[in-house]
This record gives sequence, structure tokens and C-alpha cells, in this order.
Amino acid sequence: RAEDALHVSTINMIGVGLLIAAVSAAFPLLLGDPFFTILWLPFELPIVGKTGTAFTFDTGVALVVIGVTLTIIFAMAETEED
Repeated sequence: RAEDALHVSTINMIGVGLLIAAVSAAFPLLLGDPFFTILWLPFELPIVGKTGTAFTFDTGVALVVIGVTLTIIFAMAETEED
């Protein structure tokens, strides 16, 4: 099966992506800022550069999109084999 070659469950990928996106969107609430406020790191990351919660949110959304897309593709591949 193609899904076994991935070594990661697509459902877990979707869940982790949703968790990352939700936490990065809600984190500013802990600091008294409005929901979805972009907070910037006070330093730059070596390859990425200046980043903040927007980058983290986008990473979570990307994981969700990739997970859903792979789930659909794997489901279509299973029906082809039958």
C-alpha cells in the first residue's frame, strides 16, 4: 500500500496541523492581545529569517492540506485496486 510507504498517518498529520494552527492563532490571547494577532520572535532563525505566529499558523494549515490531500489520494488508490 502507498500509505504504508509514508510512515506517517495522514489522520495524525491533519490533527497535528490543526493543533499547531489553533495554538498559534490563540497564543496572543494569553498575552492580552486579540485572537490572530501576529507576534514576532525577537531573533531571526538561521534559514527562515524573521518569523512569528503567522509562519507557525501557515505551517499548521499546510500540514492539514497535505494530510487531507493524501487521504483523498490514498482512498482513490484503494478503490482502483479493488
